[in-house]
Amino acid sequence: MANKLFLIGIDTYLNQKNLQSSVKDITDFKNILLEKFEFEEKEIYEITNENASNKKIQDAFRGYIKSLNSEDNLIIYYSGHGEYDSRSDIGFWIPYDANDYTSYIPNSTITSYLERIKCKHIIIISDSCFSNSLLQTSGTKNINEYFEKDSRWALTSAFNEAKDSEKNSNTLFAEILIETLENTIQDIRVSELIEKVKKQFEINVFQAPQGAPLLIQGHKGGEFIFKIKQHLDRRTFKGYLDFKKILKLYKRNSTFEELETFEDKTDKIGYQLYQEVDSVIKKSTYYLYLYEGIIQTRTYKRLKTEHPLVFQEKNLVILMPIEKDQKNIERRKKNIADKFKPISLFYIDDFIRDHCTPTVISDDDSKYLNINNFVLPIVNNDSENNEIKKLFNDWHYKRDEPILVIKGSGGIGKTTLAHYFADNLIQSHPSHYVLFIDSIQIKDSLLKNKNRGNLNLYNFYEALFEITDNIQEKLSEEVFQLNIDAGNILIIIDGLDEVISKIPNFSVSEFLESIKSSTTDLSNGKVIITCRTHFWDNSNFSDDPFTIIELEPFNEKQSEEFFNISFGSSNTRKINKALKLANDFKFPGNKAKHIYHPYVLDIIRSIIENEEDTINLDLSELNSSFLKNKIKNDYIIYRVCDREIKRVGQINVDKQIQFFIYLSVEKRGVIKVSNLKNEIEKSLNTTIDKTNVEAFKSHPFLKIIDSVITFKYDFLSDLFKSIYLSSFFNYESETNEISLFFTDIVSESCWFGSVLNSDVVKRIEQWEENDKLLVSDLISQVKTNHSDIDSKKIIANIFNLCLTINHKFNQNNIITNTALLRDLFEDQPNHIKGLSIININNDQNILFDFENQKVFDSIIDNYDNFWKCKFNKDSHFYNSELLNLNNKFSDSVLDRSNFIDCSFDSTIEKSLTTLMSKTENKTSIIKKFLQDFFHLFYSNGRLGRQWEHKVITPRYNGINRPNVNYKKFIKILKKNDVLLETEELNKAKFAITETKKESVIKFIKDGTISNSIGKIITDLIK
Repeated sequence: MANKLFLIGIDTYLNQKNLQSSVKDITDFKNILLEKFEFEEKEIYEITNENASNKKIQDAFRGYIKSLNSEDNLIIYYSGHGEYDSRSDIGFWIPYDANDYTSYIPNSTITSYLERIKCKHIIIISDSCFSNSLLQTSGTKNINEYFEKDSRWALTSAFNEAKDSEKNSNTLFAEILIETLENTIQDIRVSELIEKVKKQFEINVFQAPQGAPLLIQGHKGGEFIFKIKQHLDRRTFKGYLDFKKILKLYKRNSTFEELETFEDKTDKIGYQLYQEVDSVIKKSTYYLYLYEGIIQTRTYKRLKTEHPLVFQEKNLVILMPIEKDQKNIERRKKNIADKFKPISLFYIDDFIRDHCTPTVISDDDSKYLNINNFVLPIVNNDSENNEIKKLFNDWHYKRDEPILVIKGSGGIGKTTLAHYFADNLIQSHPSHYVLFIDSIQIKDSLLKNKNRGNLNLYNFYEALFEITDNIQEKLSEEVFQLNIDAGNILIIIDGLDEVISKIPNFSVSEFLESIKSSTTDLSNGKVIITCRTHFWDNSNFSDDPFTIIELEPFNEKQSEEFFNISFGSSNTRKINKALKLANDFKFPGNKAKHIYHPYVLDIIRSIIENEEDTINLDLSELNSSFLKNKIKNDYIIYRVCDREIKRVGQINVDKQIQFFIYLSVEKRGVIKVSNLKNEIEKSLNTTIDKTNVEAFKSHPFLKIIDSVITFKYDFLSDLFKSIYLSSFFNYESETNEISLFFTDIVSESCWFGSVLNSDVVKRIEQWEENDKLLVSDLISQVKTNHSDIDSKKIIANIFNLCLTINHKFNQNNIITNTALLRDLFEDQPNHIKGLSIININNDQNILFDFENQKVFDSIIDNYDNFWKCKFNKDSHFYNSELLNLNNKFSDSVLDRSNFIDCSFDSTIEKSLTTLMSKTENKTSIIKKFLQDFFHLFYSNGRLGRQWEHKVITPRYNGINRPNVNYKKFIKILKKNDVLLETEELNKAKFAITETKKESVIKFIKDGTISNSIGKIITDLIK
């Protein structure tokens, strides 16, 4: 069923006197129907002036005869000249091109057409003379029958003569008709509409509108009902608390007097009115905020009655919100402007952005998405590709829903999708800003924040301001909050897991609450958060609903699309080879719909792109003492390594894994190529031939940067560290004695909740008493071989790791946690010795029972739940350190007598232990210098342009550790087609070339060396 609208408006005539308001009348009638009632733009046919010829009008009627069906409705509005011949009792419409009555359109022709149109309801509204003989009266009936029965009705503006109006105004008939529709707060039948219009003309002796059913076939006693759109029935009636605040931001030195704030929810009248008086020119400017959900006409009438000067002085500025589910932005502005006639009219979000806020960011037209093989991902297991953009748009236009979370595993494409959303927003809303906050870049700044346990959204913005050159003027917190609330700035926080894992005491709940509190008035604020699934799901925030997108691996169709884009659709040989290889890397089980991880496909793309030999794809079953068949990443690692055996005669899979463990653990992921053979042999404790060494140089998991070999993907280093660590927690393992490598990794990376802890736990398949005895031995070795200071943190992180393992096999509760603590640290009944609890935060809810326990030579540092643990008067601590404990819980049974010879400190621990410094050789220095140089162009998640004299040359000396000649360096970049120089205002401006942006971004983000980057490094070393 469709509500069709046929509009005819004629102001200019070929052979008749011109009219003033016909086109305006039909336009305003159309707008009220589209804005308020169940009508759609696509169902409207409108002809005006020279287009409203006799032929075109009749052609339209003929078209409706062919196209309409018995469920459709048709409303016809004619505004123009009419004629009535009293002797023949015939009325006419006068088209644009009519000469005399022979070229008019008589009533009989119109009714003849109407009798042949097969639809449910027809209404003719004619603002001209129309024959009264066509009208009939009818009895009343039950209201439910009106819409069910077919009907044919007419409403005319006058019995004899209709009056025109002044230019830019509606006729009185059209004004009352539109106003009646606007004022109704419930569905209205056509007969009710007619009576309300007629009532307004009761005292008008010059014009008498008529309305009744048409005396033609098809009328069966029904009535059309103008039905109000459902979302309008649910509109919020709401003002704006910060209205005066934004006026003061607009004109800081002006005085604004509140004239009235008026609210009438019953009649839906609501506004705030302020007056600004210019004391110099003695003139007032009025600022009116119109509430959301008002009826415009009623509000206008009250204002005109109560504040006539506002309209007499003609110096009114109107601000208003975009209403919930409002679709046509400009139409509503026009309706308000036509009625109130202000000097200026703004949506409140536009006003805040354009008139109360300095430039948020100095940006160019660079895109965020700088990869050439982007494929739309799949989300939440049941969405199709083409729904992702709609999902984003639905969230972006939805009120009171400020947070969109993109979660998924590492490397699944969360950042890429955020870039895609950012580009879509900028394309559809060029005036909006995007602030892309990379958590990795700002985490050091956040660590310095004294309030880091209670970080809010503005703190993240401040941290971004410290590291970017694109923000010209830092917004105050007040202006920042107003713009967030108005929806003028889309915030993207990329990699919140970096903050969760690296910032002590960071509260996800309080941070999310700060976002919500920033968008409570206009409720248009939008923040996208990307986060690894593990961290998001384990953040223990409140159950407030968020829009959450969980990215899934690719399916076969997406994988094929990925390779088609990567190799070009015509390169079927490479595409088919890649697809065949990818089929062996799908997840075990293979019944799930989504089976290919994007980063694995990228590995395959890299392999196929660079190989020359035929690939043997007959891979064997997973059989390894290191890798676990149930862990997806292990399965992928095994398949790639196994393929290397068949392709280049590589050593067996476990020996490859053994070397990778050695590379990640003992060599910190970096080995000189010249020493590769010796290092491999050392790791395997055996000799290998030159063929195997060369095979490692081309291994898909490794990359060579001039004279250094390292992992191609960052996650591989942590993966092999987790394999190494897991062996120390398995009683059946042959690993017994700890080493400095073990203690270094534990000290640096095994804090409670770390990614490495989670990876290790996945590899633990049992947790028995023998395994705990093994850990007790590890702790004893640490105490024997390390200083007291070092051993405390190592033991604390071993304990943190054991807690995580314990929670895999047992519930996290005070009983199981205490049992583990006593298994590891109890040297005799009720005597705990050498306990280390460090950096376990409040939101991790770890509790212990210390009742009747004596704790000796221990450290408890930055353990928020200490005072929530169970104690009694017989709980005693001897010669122990208690530091940075949450002091909010003062109802403990403990007192000073429970602590004997203990050290106390009320301060918060300043920062995490600094990672051991890596020895930098010349190549590393060059790489770091090149990354720092490219960082000068990288801001807000994109590569932009930079002035040479303002940014590049002033900062060059600060990053130039290898002392590279500036002119030589710029020449090398240009020679390798990486740097583009343009001239603006007689000054040089540099940018990264479009063809190299992808390579540069990968180099900045994870150190990936493309051919072009490698060539630059080689040239610089020479």
